[in-house]
Amino acid sequence: MLVQLSINNFALIDNLNLEFNNRLNVLTGETGAGKSIIIDAVSLLLGARAYNDVIRSTKDKALVEGVFLIPPNHPVEGILNQYGLDLAEDESNLILTREVTLNGKNTCRINNRMVTLAVFKEIGKQLINIYGQHDFQSLSEIESHIFLLDSLGNEEYQNLVNSVEESFLSFQSLQKQLDILLTKKSDKAQRLDFLNYQVDEIGSLKLSETEEEEINAELTILNNWEKIYSVVNEGYELLYGNNSAYDKVSKANSRIDEIVILDNKFSDIIHNLQTAAFYIEDAARAMRNYGDNFTYDNERKEYLRERKYAIDKLKRKYGGTIIDILEFKRNAENEIAQLVNSELLLEEVQNKVNEKKELFFSEAKKISIERQKIASQLELEMKKQLEELSMPNTIFKVEIKETLHNLRGNNKVEFLISPNPGEPLRPLSRIASGGEMSRIMLAFKVILAKSEKLTTLIFDEIDTGIGGEVVIKVAEKLFEVSKHYQVLCVTHSPHIASFAQQHFKIFKIIQNNKTFTQVEILEEKNRITELARMLGGSEKITISHASEMIKKAKQKF
Repeated sequence: MLVQLSINNFALIDNLNLEFNNRLNVLTGETGAGKSIIIDAVSLLLGARAYNDVIRSTKDKALVEGVFLIPPNHPVEGILNQYGLDLAEDESNLILTREVTLNGKNTCRINNRMVTLAVFKEIGKQLINIYGQHDFQSLSEIESHIFLLDSLGNEEYQNLVNSVEESFLSFQSLQKQLDILLTKKSDKAQRLDFLNYQVDEIGSLKLSETEEEEINAELTILNNWEKIYSVVNEGYELLYGNNSAYDKVSKANSRIDEIVILDNKFSDIIHNLQTAAFYIEDAARAMRNYGDNFTYDNERKEYLRERKYAIDKLKRKYGGTIIDILEFKRNAENEIAQLVNSELLLEEVQNKVNEKKELFFSEAKKISIERQKIASQLELEMKKQLEELSMPNTIFKVEIKETLHNLRGNNKVEFLISPNPGEPLRPLSRIASGGEMSRIMLAFKVILAKSEKLTTLIFDEIDTGIGGEVVIKVAEKLFEVSKHYQVLCVTHSPHIASFAQQHFKIFKIIQNNKTFTQVEILEEKNRITELARMLGGSEKITISHASEMIKKAKQKF
């Protein structure tokens, strides 16, 4: 259960710490006082989306923290172990913390360990269920009825739900693969001819990955052979011909050799000149060899041009580089191999499809039978709960029809209702009034809480659209529920508030031109005053009525 809730810099709340008891906790106050702010803060602990506009003005972050008391053997322990998380030191407390900052950073912590939002949400939904406007929508949308019904199943049933989903996805994936193979089979010959033509066209050139660079390099030489030949001959003459660089270096070397005996410093110069002469002679020899061995081959040049043209043509068709072309060829060869073996593959996939289809329909039939059992039990439970909520003649029916196979099997589920004797069953989404829908959802939540092993239920203005004797029955039902679960209830109804074991009043104050939402735990005297306000006045008779309501409620305790 939710033991303590701390809220800092959230909307109109500056700093708030609330401690709840394990029974019926009621939150009341004027419209706009901030009751919804507290529910929104709790929603953050369940993984609701967080926007930075919830941060109080002039502050840079908002913080919400909830301390939960976990009963022994609660399902949340298994999830905590799965993610390597533990309960607090006393082995019973679980602390959930959510921080929202102006820069959009959203931090989730469990027992002070940072976790992802997905893990945070998975843990939170095991602890609390908030009944609000979304639940009205889920009852009003036929598509959600099958999910609501399935949520009542036990662990074995949930495993079956997962198995049906996996079987359907596997069957669907294999069926798509089979459809592709069947399509390919119809134009197999044409496709094979086309692929073989492409492979032969690429293969005929016997390409290598580096060939294009080599062709370009050789063509550059052949296209500039006259200039190259001229420069080589001229260079040789300058380096090693008459009055060449070699002659001048050698002559300088001889002259300096005459004076080296006079000053030993010239020995380094002689060494350098000898090295220079060696390199000049070596370069000249290389240039002469290049010139002697160079042969201009016009046929070779034309061959290379034609080869380059053929490669460019393939590049336009199959890829921007030779590597791309060769990759295209490999892919085409793989497809050819698949097409050649397509008959065998087609038979293999067809067998798998039949196998998965048979498994899916078997599991779909099984889950349909189990779903009928859960539906029958739900009908009985709903009848009992609705009788206790002043709907004694209501018939609630779960209609299960066969439909196209899907992730949940081959069933379509719809909730039907006849609220008055003699009226036919009609879709719940069309016939139920606001007050009836509130009671139906309350009944459903009570039943759901048993299967989900929740510890805390939050009802946000469940009294919408109801009054008179009906609201008294709703109040009594919430009180009965609080004997088994912790209940937090935001309400405008004095009848519901009169049953509170702990009553919180939400109100706003203005200090230094700033508005703050605050909360006060009401003792009996102040509770009477608050109920009188909710009844519509502060006259003696109203106060007396409020006092009497609390006395009558206590008789139920």
